Order: sequence, then structure tokens, then C-alpha cells
Amino acid sequence: MPAFDQSPELIRVAVVTDTPFAARHITRALRESGYAVRPFSLTSPAAYDRVRDLQPAVVVLRVDSPDPGAASAFRRIAAKGGPALVLLTPEASPQELGFAQDSGAMVHLVEPVAAQALAAAVWVSAARARDLHELSTQLTELRESFESRKVVERAKNILMRRLELNEEEAHRRLQQESRNRNRKLVETAWHVIRADGQLDRSRDTEAVAH
Repeated sequence: MPAFDQSPELIRVAVVTDTPFAARHITRALRESGYAVRPFSLTSPAAYDRVRDLQPAVVVLRVDSPDPGAASAFRRIAAKGGPALVLLTPEASPQELGFAQDSGAMVHLVEPVAAQALAAAVWVSAARARDLHELSTQLTELRESFESRKVVERAKNILMRRLELNEEEAHRRLQQESRNRNRKLVETAWHVIRADGQLDRSRDTEAVAH
């Protein structure tokens, strides 16, 4: 994959904290490093919805007392190509480590954290999130391609059986029909499969009637 060359000012960051002091401190440190930052209060019932609507590249979440509800909320936000999560906690207790895992945090930092270290964590998390999104897209495309090939092979087998064609002839017949109908090959293949099913059902109905 290409190198991640996005500068900090192009990376949108949401800072979510449970204390005003922490919000000011983290927001100031990131803005001084060039990031575009929006702070949110974790105590607000609408915090999760507001963060999701902002569509940041990274969420920096700072909590004193990890809440399972917050963990599941941020995991949902991060799902399907959502933002990367950088978690800050005062300690590395089993509870806080469990919260980091349950929330899907990309990076877990234990305070005190230097401004440069926090800025670097945000940048790396944004890069990793983009890499994961690209990988997910590639996997989806590969899966769709594989499923399409299976459909085309099934349609070819139908043409070979019904029209007594060899594999190459059946494939050419599908390609020609696709060009004539201005359809994708897989769409033509689905039409062949559906038509074959309808013929089988009609034959079964006639057999029952007789």
C-alpha cells in the first residue's frame, strides 16, 4: 500500500473526555501539533451521536472510570470503516486494559503522555485505520469477484447441458449476450440461471398435470 502522507491539519480529530480540564489539555496539545480538533463531553447523552455525525478520522477518548456502555458505543462508531480510537487512561489496570480491548482502541496510552507522543499516536492511528479500510475494501472486492465467477460457471454449465456446447463456446455465448444486452457478464449469467429454473418448474408442473 502507498505510504500515508496526509499532514496533521487534514486529519479530523474528535476529543472525548470525562473532565473539562482533560478536554482543554488534550485539545490544546493536538491543535498545537496542527490537528483539526473538536472536543466533546463524555457526560453528554448525545456525545456518541455527535462524534459519529462529525465523522472524524480519529477519536481520542480519555476516561477516568471505564464504562462498558462507552466501550460498546465506540466499537459501534468504529465499525464499518469508522474512526480509529486512541484511548487515554490514568493507569493500566485490568479494568482499563479490558476497556481498551472492548472499545476496539487502536492505541492505548497511559498518562502522563507527552504532547508529541499523543500527536504521533493520532497520526499512526489514522494511517492504520486507512490501511484497514483499504484492506477491507480489497477483501470485499475479492469476495464479490469470487461469487461472480461462481455464478458465471454455473450459467456456463447450464448452457453446456442444454445447448450441448463446450466450455469455451458457452463462455462466448454469455459474452455475446452480455454485449448485445449491454449487461455485465454476471447479470447475464443470473438471467440464464433464472431461466433454467423456470424451465425446470414448468416441466415439473406439466409432469404433475399428466
